Amino acid sequence: MMSKKKQEEIAKPDAKEIEEEYEEHLIEIARKESEEEAEKAEKAEKEVIMKLKDIPGLGKKTLEVLIENEITTIEQLMTTRLIELQDLGVQRAIAKKIRTAVMEVIPKYKFFKEEISLEDLPGIGKGTAEMLREKGLNVYLLETTPIRELEEKYGITSAAAKKYKVSLKDLRGGIEFINAYDILEKQKDAPAFTYGIKSLDALTSIDELGVSGVRLGETIEMFGPFRSGKSQLCHQLCVTVQLPSELGGVNKKAVFIDTEGTFSPSRIKAIHGKLQKELGWEKKFEDVLRDITYARAYNSDHQMSLVERLLELFYNHKDEYGLVALDSATAHFRAEYAGRGTLAERQQTINYHLGILGRLADTYNVAVAITNQVQSNPAAFFGDPTQAIGGNILGHWAITRFYLRKSKGEKRIIRIYDSPYLPETEAVFAITPEGCVDVEGSE
Repeated sequence: MMSKKKQEEIAKPDAKEIEEEYEEHLIEIARKESEEEAEKAEKAEKEVIMKLKDIPGLGKKTLEVLIENEITTIEQLMTTRLIELQDLGVQRAIAKKIRTAVMEVIPKYKFFKEEISLEDLPGIGKGTAEMLREKGLNVYLLETTPIRELEEKYGITSAAAKKYKVSLKDLRGGIEFINAYDILEKQKDAPAFTYGIKSLDALTSIDELGVSGVRLGETIEMFGPFRSGKSQLCHQLCVTVQLPSELGGVNKKAVFIDTEGTFSPSRIKAIHGKLQKELGWEKKFEDVLRDITYARAYNSDHQMSLVERLLELFYNHKDEYGLVALDSATAHFRAEYAGRGTLAERQQTINYHLGILGRLADTYNVAVAITNQVQSNPAAFFGDPTQAIGGNILGHWAITRFYLRKSKGEKRIIRIYDSPYLPETEAVFAITPEGCVDVEGSE
């Protein structure tokens, strides 16, 4: 019979065997990681070196036509307009088929949208297209503008408007349904820029999308009493939107529409100086000011006209702008439409005005931030009687609504009043000579 000591020695694991097994395990992990990396690299390389001849469904004859006309890369194929490809001798159906194939193979073109101009639509010649552009119309707005508005504002008959919309649908597929997963993929890591306040960036962080701050294409309303910090935040956003991506911005220009005379270049200078000192930002103050397009609105009609002119400005300067700040959106309407008798007309006019702002955000992927005045509700016996001007019209417009109020000294409290994806939480910041900053201990 084997002794207990001998049994323990046999049962005791061999250190060398354990070491060998561990090494094999590490080698296996490294091998799998290497294979995964190689697979990713191979896929990325295929995307980079993919030639026209590799596109599924691209025939020899079509390939020859493209090469003869110096279209030799995927990028050139995707950026050449359909009407131009047709003029070169490529059938529209074939052009759409091969572009669809590229969209399925190369991820960067997954959400590609055809670049079509007004001249591409049957019945619109060069002269008519130029006339419509002078009025601020382009294909993006033609697609989203109601027929009634096209008729009243742009002089397009109802029959012609319907014809153009149908043609646009045939050319580009119109406004199509997509699945919710594609929406999530499109919104993930969407371009966004910082508020310049860490606590407010944290307040607006969406973990599922991997973004925080102000997203491009987002509409924001900031309402609160005077001296609550609304105008200060508008100034700050006009600067932070210009920051390069590595510093939390999107490197784009801003528009500031001023209805109350609040705009101050000296505040821009102070905010710029602070960011330059803290972040090592190299952009000069003069260049920051040059990249803020400013306009003063003297009445509600002038205000609406300025916003409508942005349709043309953004079309002629695509991808240059990232923010429209309107301070404030309701001041002129509140002064000019006094009394209950004008309430319905005021609300309809504001609704139309906000519709244009929303269209700007959707069409040109710019963030739109408006400020709004408040009034006291005498019927409120409990809680905060402060409510925003504009009623439900304004309440339903913004994606995110912020309620600002004054606290002790220079401290301000900003609360998410309404948002489809953010909880009703609040943050504290302070207004200083250098702009809006975090309050120590409030992050």
